[in-house]
Amino acid sequence: VTQADVGSALANLKIPGVGSLSQSTICRFESLTLSHNNMIALKPILQAWLEEAEGAQREKMNKPELFNGGEKKRKRTSIAAPEKRSLEAYFAVQPRPSSEKIAAIAEKLDLKKNVV
Repeated sequence: VTQADVGSALANLKIPGVGSLSQSTICRFESLTLSHNNMIALKPILQAWLEEAEGAQREKMNKPELFNGGEKKRKRTSIAAPEKRSLEAYFAVQPRPSSEKIAAIAEKLDLKKNVV
């Protein structure tokens, strides 16, 4: 989770008077470079966010079947040496081929278009 994600997630907590915070504010909180009064004011807000985030993570661990659709990462594609050489040759001639040309190359090499 990035500092910017934390800052924008604070708006979802629906705490009166609290909107989102900037990434730099979260960074300054983490590095303890905010004023004492600002640190005191932000601590309970960030604590509430942390508790909610940890609760959501626990819920995700307890019921993985409810959450398994959102975070699928595409596996990295490995391309065999002959196909790699062909692709390098195509792209040496035309570094920015059209969508149609990419589709034709993919079909010729028996690869998915999004891999080419």
